[in-house]
Formats: sequence, C-alpha cells, structure tokens
Amino acid sequence: MHDNDRFGELEELSSWQLVHDKQDIRGHNVVDPAGASYGKIEDMLVDKTHEHVAAVRLEDGRIVSVDDLEITDNAVIYHDGGAASRTDYAKVRRPA
Repeated sequence: MHDNDRFGELEELSSWQLVHDKQDIRGHNVVDPAGASYGKIEDMLVDKTHEHVAAVRLEDGRIVSVDDLEITDNAVIYHDGGAASRTDYAKVRRPA
C-alpha cells in the first residue's frame, strides 16, 4: 500500500461524476491474489489535471493507486508492484 503524501493533490469523487456509473467500486472489498482481504473501498480519488480516478481510499484510511488494482467482474484485486492488466476505466467529468 502506498504513502498518503503521494496522493495529496487528489480530490474525492463526490466533486466529480463517473463517465460510466457501473465503474463505481466504492463499497467493494479489495483482496490480494490469494483472496485475503485488505478492506473495503470508501472513496475513489480523482487526479484533477488528467480527469481520471488515480487512487482509492480504503475504510481504514490507506490509499491505493489504481495502477496496483485489477478490477474484474467479481473482485478488486491488489497486486503489489502493479496490476496484471491496466484498466483505464474511470474517466470522470465535472457535473453540469
């Protein structure tokens, strides 16, 4: 898991709108490849400059880069050292 300072310039998703609502993974559990739980996703954090979700915050306050997450239909899997397949899924926009 990553240091919170690395993500200091990110903004909570509540200030944004996901382009595709089905990509909202808040409330999902994050597990390691063996299935052990890291905790539940509390919020998704937006890189304001690039307008995409860059990290998630777990309910215990830890911040995880989406680069380390593999989002499947059934799970959100944390891979230490980078996800098996990069998913550029969470584009956002400012609400109208």
